Amino acid sequence: MEAADPLSGLERVLDAEEALYVEMHRTLQQERTSLAELDAAGVEAAVRAKESLADEAAFLEERRVAAARALAEDLGVHAEPPTLARLCDELGERGASLREAHSRLSALIGAVQELLHINAAFAGECLGQVSTSLQLLGRLLPDDTLYAPSGAAPPQRGGRLVRSCA
Repeated sequence: MEAADPLSGLERVLDAEEALYVEMHRTLQQERTSLAELDAAGVEAAVRAKESLADEAAFLEERRVAAARALAEDLGVHAEPPTLARLCDELGERGASLREAHSRLSALIGAVQELLHINAAFAGECLGQVSTSLQLLGRLLPDDTLYAPSGAAPPQRGGRLVRSCA
């Protein structure tokens, strides 16, 4: 069996990265839905999935860099690090599929980054609303203690909320 073509190897890694970022985009959309629906279990599942995908993305990035170096060596390109744009230029017409894969991956990464920012802003907004709600509820609590050291409630002590619920 002959050695794999470095160009094909790099294209396979880019295809794997593309599939990973499509999955990351889907996961971020699920996270957004879970945040909107206040589905804590859904958010937790999305966070676990994102962590796993981030680990896989780091692994694929290492593979992409190694594959790009192998192709650069094969082409006699001595730029460090060998960029995909430089490799595409060196390949000329043969680099069309690599250029397309690079463009698709760049677009997907941009879409994922945008969703990450949107989800982070939305989560921050939700946490701000929860914090505000807790502050408002805190104002309804009584200032004094409700129970004396003997365990009995002092007469007519407590806030509006406590008296109305009792």
